[in-house]
Amino acid sequence: MQYLGHFLSFVGPAYAIGFLALCFWWRWWLLVPAGIVAAVLAKIEFASVNASDGAGAVFGIILVVFAMIGAASGFLASGIVLISRATRLQALRAVYVLPVVFILGFGSYFVVTWTQQKVREARYAPPAAACLDNLHPARIADVDIAIPVAPGIFLYGDGMNDDHYILWSNPDARAFCSEADGGNATMKSVVFMLDGYPSRREMETNRPFCSRPHPEYPWAEMACHLIPTDVIPDKPVQMTVSVKAPGFDPSVREREAMLKNQAIVASDGLRTYRSQNDFYLQRPDGYFARCHAHRSKSQPWLSCTATEELLDKLAISYDFRTTAELFINQSAAVAANASAIFDSIKR
Repeated sequence: MQYLGHFLSFVGPAYAIGFLALCFWWRWWLLVPAGIVAAVLAKIEFASVNASDGAGAVFGIILVVFAMIGAASGFLASGIVLISRATRLQALRAVYVLPVVFILGFGSYFVVTWTQQKVREARYAPPAAACLDNLHPARIADVDIAIPVAPGIFLYGDGMNDDHYILWSNPDARAFCSEADGGNATMKSVVFMLDGYPSRREMETNRPFCSRPHPEYPWAEMACHLIPTDVIPDKPVQMTVSVKAPGFDPSVREREAMLKNQAIVASDGLRTYRSQNDFYLQRPDGYFARCHAHRSKSQPWLSCTATEELLDKLAISYDFRTTAELFINQSAAVAANASAIFDSIKR
């Protein structure tokens, strides 16, 4: 209550000055030009204060906002008085209008702020338990899948507007559950982002999904727990399954780019193709991935990406960590686990 009193004493004078500046212009030919001038000055002042920095900028913005609200309320009060004089409505005389508009105009800021807060709370409120706990049917190409509301899952819809669903976002999770449970969820891509950023990890994992073990999902542990930077998992850190055009080879461009360069062949048969920024590693059986060396103590491994055909209508692309020494065996394990991740959501 004491804080509210200080706040009102801080913004009240700014509101009153704005109100008094325009509440007594009781001629249309005076009120309209005065309102235009006030609007231009308010825009200039708001832009000036908004462009400034420092601790006082926030207080300056608040004062300008309340002065603008006061001016708008004063303009409205003058307009009502002019209408009352033209129509001779006794109930709209200045003695009644000015105090009522003064109070309502000042309170409008708090009403709007409260309403926005309630709308925001409703928008970001957790989905219903049925949405969080159940599996939701969908299709990608001609494959039926069942998707849990789990951290790290990002979905692209196959609609005209390319709807997407970030399942760790409450509004997106609600929208997806509604779409899927209505039998209308057709996906263009399913993405597993298992190597999430620490800054959003708490938000991602604050789901009932992570409150219990999920042995049926080989990706659940990585989705619910941040991977230490020195660990090289045998699963992809990100995987995407997408609908592909008929007859399209998803890796053809990378293969062509790779073969333009001279290979360096190691004793175990691993071939390295250098390119301008990245390089390609190729196993003796022909499997290859585009890799990037971070050259950082915090990231002592290679980041590699492989793209393959999964089914006739689906392509799979996945990112994984490895080293040149581990690549031949590591890539085989990651490829198998990438397919297992997708198999785990097939119905």
